Amino acid sequence: MRNSMMVGILILAVAASSPLSAQTNADDVAQLKQRVAQLENQVQEISKLLEPIKAQQARDSRRKALRGKFEEKMAQDREKRGAEQLREAEELMRVADQKWGSPEANESLQTIIKKYPDINRAGCAILYLAQKSQGDERVKYLQDCIEKYNDCMYGDGVQVGAFARLLLAQDYRSKGEKKKAEALDSEIKAEYSGAIDHSGNLLVDSLKTGSK
Repeated sequence: MRNSMMVGILILAVAASSPLSAQTNADDVAQLKQRVAQLENQVQEISKLLEPIKAQQARDSRRKALRGKFEEKMAQDREKRGAEQLREAEELMRVADQKWGSPEANESLQTIIKKYPDINRAGCAILYLAQKSQGDERVKYLQDCIEKYNDCMYGDGVQVGAFARLLLAQDYRSKGEKKKAEALDSEIKAEYSGAIDHSGNLLVDSLKTGSK
């Protein structure tokens, strides 16, 4: 019995050390490496498909987090001005949103600024006017946003002063006023690194794109 077991063990040892067995093991390793490479490629493809979803989730998260600041501003204005006046300001803003760029929209925005210069929506109104203006008028509106309405907020989390800095920097850069543009870029990076645009993208990322 013992002799039979020894013979069996010897046969297995010889078979394992034979060229045929070595070739079989090498083939197995090669197949395993090929399978691993295939799986790695699949993981990379899945990651690429998930990138837009993750990016959108990040944008939505930023907007949601900054929405609270807008609500705080609105609550302060409600205490200061009352619900009725605030409703009127919101209605004027709605007209401007729906009829963007029209004389009626411009009139609504100007009314907000004249009647309610001390509320959050006045800053939004001036930034709207800036975006549809040109030349010195545009510069004046943007500077007012920075100097007078810096902390005003849109409902989507955009901060008026931070976004105005981005627009003004772009204008300066397009006119070759590099130092003025870089000064505003530095302010955004240092003081408004978490500020976003209306799509929820970080303004600092826009600076990287714009500088290329």
